[in-house]
Amino acid sequence: MDTNQVETGELERWERIDGIIYDMTPPPTSDHQSIVSNLHREISVYLKGKTCKVFPAPFGVWLNAEEPNGNYVEPDITVICEQSKIHRQSCMGAPDMIVEVLSPSTALKDKTVKLRAYRVAGVREYWIVDGANEIVEVYTFAENVFSEPDIYGKEQRIAVRIFQDLSIDLKDVF
Repeated sequence: MDTNQVETGELERWERIDGIIYDMTPPPTSDHQSIVSNLHREISVYLKGKTCKVFPAPFGVWLNAEEPNGNYVEPDITVICEQSKIHRQSCMGAPDMIVEVLSPSTALKDKTVKLRAYRVAGVREYWIVDGANEIVEVYTFAENVFSEPDIYGKEQRIAVRIFQDLSIDLKDVF
């Protein structure tokens, strides 16, 4: 068994993807949390007064609402526009947008296992944020089709595709 895969009874925070349990420790670094906070702020300010909601981790997401024992994740940032998916402690169904900030212990999973799970579940937009290199990979999924990501650096702005009029200046994130 992989060192990041353990029984759920031993864990405080965990994710389950394709039947495999992943440990959510160690806790994120201050640099990681700073990036999450900055992105959350930018999205949250934009969404003020709108119907979509943004949630920072820890916030649980059951990617398929019909499978309560299916894929369960805790993305760094979750954006949900369909109010019926928002429940007291989680999202039931695929969110509209997910952001994952890479950590050494989660980078491989975020770029492979989660990428696939989010695409298959119907997430519309997925950002992988690499704080160490100050780049963001943006994946846009349509009808479960995989396409190459758009890649942005610290000096660029990213147009959030699920919203017509939101762009984020990465100088305000890194």
